[in-house]
Amino acid sequence: MDHLSDKLEKLRHQVQKLNIAFNQLESQNEALKKENKELQEKLLLKRDKVKALKDERALILNAKSLTDVGMSSKDARHKINELIRGIDKCIAQLNQ
Repeated sequence: MDHLSDKLEKLRHQVQKLNIAFNQLESQNEALKKENKELQEKLLLKRDKVKALKDERALILNAKSLTDVGMSSKDARHKINELIRGIDKCIAQLNQ
């Protein structure tokens, strides 16, 4: 009988240890999930910033290429507006 109660006590002790370990791992898991979510949000913000910087770079390169061919931004805007009007006329003719 004494032998069985010793085994039962050891088993209870092991279950308690496992329960404590489980609780620690569960709280660590929650902390890691929270950290992961924060890192995902930071990554999304960084990706948005990179995209904005790439767009800005493309605009700068386009503006620079316009000045390289001797066209000011005002002239370029005027030329683009002319092209758009031409495209609109073509679309109107196609719709008739």
